Amino acid sequence: MNKYFLKITFFSIFALATGLFPVNKAVLCKESANVKTLDEILLEIEKADGEFKTMKADIVITRTIPLLDSTEVSQGKLQYKKPDRLLLKFDPPRDEVNIIDGKHIWVYHPKEKQVEKYSVTREKQTAQDINFFGFGYGESVASARKDYTISLMDTTQIKGKRFYVLDLLPKDTSSQYKEIRLWIEEGLWLPVKIELHESGGEVINLIEFDHIKLNSRISDKLFVFDVPRGVEVIEPFQ
Repeated sequence: MNKYFLKITFFSIFALATGLFPVNKAVLCKESANVKTLDEILLEIEKADGEFKTMKADIVITRTIPLLDSTEVSQGKLQYKKPDRLLLKFDPPRDEVNIIDGKHIWVYHPKEKQVEKYSVTREKQTAQDINFFGFGYGESVASARKDYTISLMDTTQIKGKRFYVLDLLPKDTSSQYKEIRLWIEEGLWLPVKIELHESGGEVINLIEFDHIKLNSRISDKLFVFDVPRGVEVIEPFQ
């Protein structure tokens, strides 16, 4: 299983391709009096987190290695149910199904007729390397403050929507991600874009969500993986 994918699927993980649209500086300046402080933003995030139970969204994951001029883009659909259920279906050419059922992580490759199975422990779910997934989507702001130095990096206005860019620096220097940036949409008050910097910026993982729907009814059966006949089950850490 790709280590990069294992980390991002637990977030905080969940957007708009905001970098594609120019910022209307005139509008931003005019409305700057209403811009919130970092503490106010974090308070809104905590309120929003308490109100949402499920999430559906289109997702685009882009992994870039600038030194190698390498870019890998995966698109798919995500469904998430608190506290620990997730379904992520990637479109071709990746053509992959990822399910977290609360106890196991399943990574299914239909073409290869193989599925990778990983155990999920509470310790893994709360490890700092993946705790950013919970920030805004399950973990408390107090927990995020404990693990990260958080700052308000930027405020932008795009097509009538305001976004706050938060910068998170892990206090644990051994963390896989040396820097995390969250784009928080005003009104939604949840991350709609996540940027993860590995190896001092040598590898950049970008997660973008679009068409976000909160609190739709999602059955627990959706997160049950029944191994198809003829499919090999691989357990790498057994």
